[in-house]
Amino acid sequence: MDNAFVLFVALVFGLVGTSAAENSVGKKPHGTKAKIAAEKAPLRLVKTILLPNIEGDFDHFGIDLKGNRLFLTAEDHQSVEVFDLKSNTRIHSIGGFGEPHNVRYLPDSNKLLVVDGGAGEVKFLKGDSYKPMDSAKLLEGADSAVFDPGSGYLYVAAGGKDAHLDYSNLAITDTKEDKHLGDIRIESPILEAMALETSGPRMFVSDTAHSQVLVIDREKRAVITKWPVTGSEKNVTIALDEPNHRLFLVTRTPPQFVVMDSENGKQITSLPAVTGADDMFFDVARKRIYVSTREGHLMVYEQKDPDTYALLAKIPSSVGGQTSLFVPELNRLYVAVCKAGVSKKGSEVAKVQVFEVQ
Repeated sequence: MDNAFVLFVALVFGLVGTSAAENSVGKKPHGTKAKIAAEKAPLRLVKTILLPNIEGDFDHFGIDLKGNRLFLTAEDHQSVEVFDLKSNTRIHSIGGFGEPHNVRYLPDSNKLLVVDGGAGEVKFLKGDSYKPMDSAKLLEGADSAVFDPGSGYLYVAAGGKDAHLDYSNLAITDTKEDKHLGDIRIESPILEAMALETSGPRMFVSDTAHSQVLVIDREKRAVITKWPVTGSEKNVTIALDEPNHRLFLVTRTPPQFVVMDSENGKQITSLPAVTGADDMFFDVARKRIYVSTREGHLMVYEQKDPDTYALLAKIPSSVGGQTSLFVPELNRLYVAVCKAGVSKKGSEVAKVQVFEVQ
């Protein structure tokens, strides 16, 4: 037999054999495909911290990067939970609150600020021992807050529906002197998330009751304009892309991700969202927006340019996981999941989920 013909036959059967082998055993199993898909997702769950003795809603996180601590307000449990960021374990529970809603750590003064809606106060605690230092009296129902590092002022939405009032106050607290400086009266019973610009004196506030954004001048302590949200109602979350003059909102009726021009309030675009959005963060480095929801998904939107956006991913978390915190320095997104029972929706046990941002 001709040697060339033998070589040709060997090559043909070799290729067929290789092809058959690839078809039978070369395919990656379903589990491997799922793993690869998870690795390529923008968020990957890397740790779950169980909180078996806590029932009821969580509200907001706080962070102490230098001290490797994470703080979480458990409003129905009347406590602030403290976690170690290195070991991802709970290390302390601070009690003595009526209804804690917001928490912030100030490293320069070693103070822990807790907005207590039940007491209608901003409470000041020692940052290391957690012992009470002082308090500033506000209206009851004190809840959402935003901190201005330039002035050291903490702005807190107080009063309103939770205090059985038809108006709210934006209470101004001097965190250097631990005292209440004054209020900006807002004719709305429900104010939610707030965002501050750093290049000027403006503050953006979600007026949920009237489905609009309030623009407030912090120097004048007055509302200077109002921007209606069109096509949907009950805007809650808010985030700011200041360099590109874009304001991000998520509404609840129906659920929509809304982009506004932060210079004039013009609505640029909107995309579908999911039920119960409560926290939102803009990832400047990756041009993404992360939204946590009670419905049990993390929505990740991509900013292609200031006028163009797309839903990048819908990541499963847990039902009741509407409270979150994005920490760019750690490349982590923390999600607090409430326990079912006290809340309308939740998981079998309360927990904090730690997602790696990819």
